[in-house]
Amino acid sequence: MPELDSYNTPTMKKKKQILSEEKKAQKKIYMAEYRLKNKARKKILDAKWRKDNPSYINPARIENPNYDKEAGKRFHKANPNYSNEHSHKHDLGYWVVYLIHNFDGLNNIYCGQTGNVYNRMKAHKSKGRLNTETYELIKQCETYEEALEFEAYMHEQGYHGYNNGK
Repeated sequence: MPELDSYNTPTMKKKKQILSEEKKAQKKIYMAEYRLKNKARKKILDAKWRKDNPSYINPARIENPNYDKEAGKRFHKANPNYSNEHSHKHDLGYWVVYLIHNFDGLNNIYCGQTGNVYNRMKAHKSKGRLNTETYELIKQCETYEEALEFEAYMHEQGYHGYNNGK
């Protein structure tokens, strides 16, 4: 009988690779691009899985048997301004242009603009694409157009980012 190598035996675990910071950043970018490209495919596969597994119970419902999905809908119907009040709680009342240092782990600098720094950094972080730990506000603007102009200027200077005003 042939001997099995260490990876084929059921009791041995594959050794975990130690990645450099650059490789981690590249992997993070690759995974973000992959998720964006396969969004529609994932939606179809998820719908098929739900159809094939109708008896699946969400672990949140097991932990909280009183969980009522409709209760959230009733609450938001009764309080239509709740989400607006909550999402605009951190609005500044003006626009700022910001820099995120080392956003990709390769010492590049990202430039963007927002009227709500808290929510914007939270959005960057939730997408898993940008390291938002070190950011700085570089300019305060009275209007959105002024912030877009300055952001476009910064991108011309070589800073990374996206500007939909161009």
